[in-house]
Amino acid sequence: MPTLEGHFDDLLGLLGKTLVPEEMDRTLDCVKGEWKHFDPATRRFKIELNDTNRPDLWSVEGIARQLRGGGPRLGHPYDFLEKAMVRKERGGDPEIRIDPSTGTVRPFLGGFAARGGRLGEEGLAQLIGTQERLAELFGRKRADVAIGVYPLGRIAFPLTYRTADPDRTRFLPLGGDREMTLREIVASHPKGQAYGALVSSHAAWPVLVDGRETVLSFPPVINGRSSGEVAPDDDALFVEATGFDPGRLLLVLNILAANLTDRGYSVEPLLAGGADPFVAPASPAIRVHVPAGLPARILGAESDPPDFVETLLGFGYPQIAKKDGERGWEVSSPFTRDDLLGAVDVVEDYLVAKGYDNFEPVLPREFTRGRPAPRQKIETRVRQSLLAMGYQELLSNILTGEPLVTERLGRDGGELVRIDNPASLQFAVVRPTLLSALLAAEARSSRAAYPHRIFEVGEAMRLGTASSGSERPVRDLWLLSALLSHPQASVSELQGVLELLFERMDRSLAIHSSALPPYLPGRCGVYVNTKGERVATVGEIHPGTLDRWGIRMPTVCFEVDLEALLAS
Repeated sequence: MPTLEGHFDDLLGLLGKTLVPEEMDRTLDCVKGEWKHFDPATRRFKIELNDTNRPDLWSVEGIARQLRGGGPRLGHPYDFLEKAMVRKERGGDPEIRIDPSTGTVRPFLGGFAARGGRLGEEGLAQLIGTQERLAELFGRKRADVAIGVYPLGRIAFPLTYRTADPDRTRFLPLGGDREMTLREIVASHPKGQAYGALVSSHAAWPVLVDGRETVLSFPPVINGRSSGEVAPDDDALFVEATGFDPGRLLLVLNILAANLTDRGYSVEPLLAGGADPFVAPASPAIRVHVPAGLPARILGAESDPPDFVETLLGFGYPQIAKKDGERGWEVSSPFTRDDLLGAVDVVEDYLVAKGYDNFEPVLPREFTRGRPAPRQKIETRVRQSLLAMGYQELLSNILTGEPLVTERLGRDGGELVRIDNPASLQFAVVRPTLLSALLAAEARSSRAAYPHRIFEVGEAMRLGTASSGSERPVRDLWLLSALLSHPQASVSELQGVLELLFERMDRSLAIHSSALPPYLPGRCGVYVNTKGERVATVGEIHPGTLDRWGIRMPTVCFEVDLEALLAS
């Protein structure tokens, strides 16, 4: 959870009213924060936040803004939202030019100028801390969002964001004592070693240069030293962010713009020109429809609260409009937030704004006893039966790698359910069978004493048969698989175990010879129900399959579709 440190007098100055430290623990309920520490001698504090969905609260300025009701500090309006609309309508030459070459490396950059304020020592510390939290936590260690802050006076506009040759482009990085090429920075500079991998796989790397061709930044790695480091007395700043999602960049720039406005700066949105012109900061125009009656249902009340709109407006919502008579409200999200996924989130904010202590607790009207689900009872019977016969249970991941359930099993993968954007190729598909997990476990168990008896009960997924002109549906499967391996392992031995399970579940099924991978033809059987549907398979694993897995002992397996078995 994010933890903030700051000076209590700085917080009170941003808040615009007087509080005592003893009140803070209760006051922070509306930001889901805890007052963790306060030193009376130095007047420094620590606040731990329990809501990771609100990056706008990851700063002292953000805490003060929410405690003020989400509005601007007195005398410092957030007029940059109107300026952004004017700048976008005016069009013309952009202040930041985006070269198309960045499209495959790190495509988006946005920024703004801030003038007329003063950070001071505490404000500078808060700006740096907020920048780091947003980039490391919200920006996933700069992979999604990286932020740069510069003294504005040394920068010549227009800026250009482009890619460059990593071996020919040189500049003096922050923390360095000599000019270095981009590749040297990645190889030897601490920031380059930490973040260089985000761009080093590309042939050309991104740089931000100003109108004099001075390198301001090597995003997302490090800024240049020539533009200077931000100082407490700087009254003009340039703030930029790079990444892959313009929505995330806009949120980060909106938060930083609001924070600097609260510090007395006047923010000027800038136009970043590319294939899609991007003005930041600006209103994200997120709206949520709250149906009439939903607040009452969540609150357990007979009717929607009469102060619903007034309370939300006081909590920072900029606009709430009554829609279509009595059918609900159209709620506009605050420009520093993107966490509203639906109407329930808006009602939760109403509860937080009112304070949970202001609602009368109501005892449950009905008391029920928990009991296992019918499916859980079946699984328990199956587990107990196999454990009693000397089998050990295996628990494996539902997501797996495609080769493990195709090439390794001799199957074509036509029924696979694939993940659109997998974190790793090892978890790129949903398993269609449990056999691959059992064989993988057996391959790692060659030094254990034989016989090996293992089983697993779990979920799997396959694509079904598509009807005319429609997509193939996804079938959820509930499977039981078992494996037996030892020098004399045979189909008949495991078949006896399987038929004993059928008998205990009061099922009688016919078996037919078949040839299904990964089983050996002639030593594979399929159990079918009265409708001719396949319920289970049992057989000896093909020697070629065993070689692919590195298994040296005869191995037999069975797999049961428990849903089909119970329906038979």
